[in-house]
Amino acid sequence: MMKIALLLAVTLAVAYASQYAPGSVVTTVTSSTTTTTVSAGDSDDSGLLSASDRAIIRKTWEQARKDGDVAPQILFRFVKAHPEYQKLFRSFASVPQDELLGNGNFLAQAYTILAGLNVVIQSLGSRELLANQLNALGGAHFSRGATPVMFDEFGAIAMDVLAEELGSAFNAEAKAAWTTAVRGLNAGIVKTLKAPEDLVDPQTRLSGHIIKDVQRSWENVRGNRNTIVAGIFQKLFAGTPRLQKAFSKFAKVAAADLSANADFNKQVALVADRLDVIISAMDDKLQLLGNINYMRYSHEPRGISRQTFEDFAELLIESLASSGVAADDLSFWKGALAVFVNGVTPKH
Repeated sequence: MMKIALLLAVTLAVAYASQYAPGSVVTTVTSSTTTTTVSAGDSDDSGLLSASDRAIIRKTWEQARKDGDVAPQILFRFVKAHPEYQKLFRSFASVPQDELLGNGNFLAQAYTILAGLNVVIQSLGSRELLANQLNALGGAHFSRGATPVMFDEFGAIAMDVLAEELGSAFNAEAKAAWTTAVRGLNAGIVKTLKAPEDLVDPQTRLSGHIIKDVQRSWENVRGNRNTIVAGIFQKLFAGTPRLQKAFSKFAKVAAADLSANADFNKQVALVADRLDVIISAMDDKLQLLGNINYMRYSHEPRGISRQTFEDFAELLIESLASSGVAADDLSFWKGALAVFVNGVTPKH
């Protein structure tokens, strides 16, 4: 009874996902029915494959997946050809192979793979969406001990099953498109077959490792952040006096008197606190991007050049170094600050 209920639940989930038209990506945000549909953009060749190849793959995949037996057959042949891999699936690791196709846990895993393939295939037209999917796949499989050769073997078996299922529809053109796709996807997954904290986010260009190191080293100096920012401003003004004129409330204050000026110190505290907020939110992608966008649109009207932000970043690195931040951590800071500068003042 439990097997039947599990299979029914999986079948309903797959049926629910299949109602979306090809060219849409269905991403389940929670375990409920909350979904987000994103256009994958099929009108150009900006993704992993040409628009023509993507169309062929989607068409043949839609045909193949209508047979509910495709996913179980791919997984079954995979573990049958490589029995040692069955042990990686704890929920059916000890189930005899001749009982797998009737095992609820095995079928649940097969349809989980099917759902994952659906999302990847519908993401082929968007480099960003696909990069996110490959990151997720690589990070998830790294902890399970997956190796690059496993993906090559799985891809070969999947193509064999598709060829049998589609018959004449899996012609030379379709085979060529699928071969290119499987090679490209496997190459992408291999690059992301890392611990999740070492994966670089395709949007922020930051890894969890970088974020943690930057936040940790900042925690050691953040109590002194006003002094650090004040020193940076004074060096910026000394090197480029016209920058001080952008701050009307202390534009004419002599350099020697800035540290005692209330308006200057208020501006320093404002910048130091904003920097603190940005660094503290680095592990929240949406908040990080929101903070960077806020900085961009609040500074654009002021005409502050990219060079000024680059100089600020360079001086911050120098200040961190003099505050005792280790060289290894400084390299992560350079990467993080480059992301910040590029976000606030993009290169044109």
